[in-house]
Amino acid sequence: MAMPLAPTPVILGTSMLGLGIYRILAPRQAYGLFGLPLVASSNPSPFIYSCSGRDLMLGIAYFLLGAQRNYEGLRALVVATAVAAQVDALTVWVHGGVEYGGWKGKWLGHSLGGVVLVGVAWKGWGL
Repeated sequence: MAMPLAPTPVILGTSMLGLGIYRILAPRQAYGLFGLPLVASSNPSPFIYSCSGRDLMLGIAYFLLGAQRNYEGLRALVVATAVAAQVDALTVWVHGGVEYGGWKGKWLGHSLGGVVLVGVAWKGWGL
């Protein structure tokens, strides 16, 4: 009988796959979720599709490493995801415009998520 996957790869894998799929299916709405403005008359830039690809790849990697019980690999992937979250926070801070940028922007969600991920990797919670 196979043991179920640990909670961290399931939660993070499912979240990343969901975000990736959402960005593909609703790229215009994904800008607001991410924390970047979208000019009403413009098409979504390739940036949102790059984010989608990154999130899909991360989701698959979480499930693969979790299924392999590769705890060191999972820890490294969680740290890499935390770094990506901090880069996303900086991107939103700088490029979020009047609605999302600076102190009132969605950067805090990205940043706090990254800090929590560092705690997960450091303490090994759910791995």
